[in-house]
Amino acid sequence: MKSNSLDINQGNMIPYINMSLISRRSDESLKDFERSFNARVMDIFADNRLTTVEELKKDTEDFLKSVKMEFIWGESGKTKYVTLTRLTKILKKSPKSIRDLLPHKTVSTFVKITNFNLTIDITLLEELVNTVVYAEELYIKLLPFSENSTEISNYSLQDFVASHYVPKMIEEPERSDYYSAYAVGIIFFLLDTRKREYIFLKDLLSSTLLMQLEACINAENNCLPMPEIDVFTVAQFRSTLHEFRLLDTDRNGVLSRTELTDFREGNFNGMFLQRVFDISMTYENGCLDFKAFVDLVTAIRFRHTQASAKYHFEALDLKHDGILDEEEIRTAVCFQAQVIPEYVSDDTNVNIDIVTAELKDMLHLKKSGLTSEDFVADRMNPTFSGFLSNYADYIKYERREQ
Repeated sequence: MKSNSLDINQGNMIPYINMSLISRRSDESLKDFERSFNARVMDIFADNRLTTVEELKKDTEDFLKSVKMEFIWGESGKTKYVTLTRLTKILKKSPKSIRDLLPHKTVSTFVKITNFNLTIDITLLEELVNTVVYAEELYIKLLPFSENSTEISNYSLQDFVASHYVPKMIEEPERSDYYSAYAVGIIFFLLDTRKREYIFLKDLLSSTLLMQLEACINAENNCLPMPEIDVFTVAQFRSTLHEFRLLDTDRNGVLSRTELTDFREGNFNGMFLQRVFDISMTYENGCLDFKAFVDLVTAIRFRHTQASAKYHFEALDLKHDGILDEEEIRTAVCFQAQVIPEYVSDDTNVNIDIVTAELKDMLHLKKSGLTSEDFVADRMNPTFSGFLSNYADYIKYERREQ
């Protein structure tokens, strides 16, 4: 498990697009695409839907064939594009299902993302089509496992993963039940529902996290490059389960406060790890189960997400009043100052006042403190969280100008 976080969009998890195939991009355009994709996903739940999945698949296949017949090469001779003029003509002749899939706003967004002479990278069109068709098919598969047509529980989603994804693995996990809990734990965390028993199907489909789960399985089965979000692999699961078992010295399937304090991969400080118990759903005797441990490692790895920001804010909100203030920051800095010499012998003197002032400036902290909403919206929150929870990040930041 890595202590550094992946550079994931600070907002919600964006729908899957293979960005390595796109030469240029605009973050604002990607947000526009996310909004249009989410609107499209909502169409799946419309009562007056007329197009079936099979009809949509046939329509999209014909559409992509037409587009690929009208392509032009880019300057490098490696990327295929379709001009806006040609795409407009194709869309006029396409069935309603395709026109609904590519409204003017989505087409304009693709032009902005491509940013090449009023053309669209054909890869974008393929990714959109594949993602929407996948979401349509996935919705049908999820329905038998959902409690109603709009939500699915944590345990039902685990059953779904065990039934539809684990059997596809050439290398089946040592404990498939634990793997299902692990995968669903990551999904629930990233969709900001770690303390809820249910998740909305529209959020699950919009995130395309199950699509990325399948991409990880496919990559492992066929020795292909891993997707950007590679946490669903058997190797990542095995690493997390192995760490959990190492810490579980009592062999009772849960972690006590003492046991978790030994969690030192990435050098996380004891105060932060103790606070994990205060913000997590605990088992009998106040212990953490495997699911809560998955929450912790997911918060660490995906520190650039809203869900992780909320997790770290809870951990640093020592007074439990929904406000992060100077006193709480100073307390965390004091703890770091006491323990840093154990790890870096030449950093024996930490000026509490100076470091606290730096962190206040980092978040533009007001006298009244900072709310959770303000903290989540601040682009510096991943750096701030790492500084106060992780010795390695603390030292890296302190030595940034040396």
